[in-house]
Amino acid sequence: MATKKKKSGKTKRQPKRSGHYCRVCGEHKANEKFSGRGHAAHICKTCASKSPAQKSEDMTINRLNGMMFRYLNESEIKWLKNRRNDDRPEISELAKQIFEEKFQRQARNEIKARLHIKNIIFHYRGEIMNEYGDEFYINAEFTADASGRIVKKIFDENEVFVEEKSVEIGVKAARKFFNVMVHNYDISFWDTDLCHNESYDPDIDDDFDFDNFDDDELEDDEEPEQPDVPEDDEPDDRIPSWSVEIKYKNGTEQNTKDYAGIPYEVMELFDHFDGYFEEDLPDDEFNEDEDNESLTEEI
Repeated sequence: MATKKKKSGKTKRQPKRSGHYCRVCGEHKANEKFSGRGHAAHICKTCASKSPAQKSEDMTINRLNGMMFRYLNESEIKWLKNRRNDDRPEISELAKQIFEEKFQRQARNEIKARLHIKNIIFHYRGEIMNEYGDEFYINAEFTADASGRIVKKIFDENEVFVEEKSVEIGVKAARKFFNVMVHNYDISFWDTDLCHNESYDPDIDDDFDFDNFDDDELEDDEEPEQPDVPEDDEPDDRIPSWSVEIKYKNGTEQNTKDYAGIPYEVMELFDHFDGYFEEDLPDDEFNEDEDNESLTEEI
């Protein structure tokens, strides 16, 4: 009986890929697609016919695309950062996109470092909880600027103005408050982080049971209704649940609004704004405990 040959522990080498790699277009092509000099330069005949400027741009784009899904050393990261300021728009935009995706925190910090709020209008329409744990609806608009003046306007559920209050917190406190908005709340990224405008439909019943919905109940020629979201050229008469309008000192403007629920970050900003309007009891305010004690002594 023939004995079986033991398998060698060595792994089989992958067969060598035929053809040649072009460092301009980034494609692996057959050998006949390269000239004699093209083999040595790793440039195919098609790319060799391009102008030097076009070859340089294509090589840079090819190198950038290769950075997306691999580890980068310090020199490569520095090169990638510099490409964000390239004179060629396609390269600079691609470099920014890749850098933001690979180094999100660093990219955000660089953006936030250039943003300093000049003034802000913050509108909140939703439920809040008081100190006793009771929830109630509030429709409030806060306006603040670098001078340190904050204005609070209250409206009812029908958007009718009710009252207005104002407070002066000072320039230094306002600057600190604005820095908290930018660096702690990431308010300049709320448009992408918190908004879900396209999925909102005011006509959808929140209590509708989607889990038990049967598509077969629809007739063959009947299609489910799509969310009624206004087109870009149509006026939007919906009332947002919250919104922020900001003007930054570098000229950048932000107008963010959402029509769905109110995220935790928005609630935090409301509490921060509203905290400036909390009134402390005056020293001579009636104190029920002290009054009861004095009444007991008299008796």
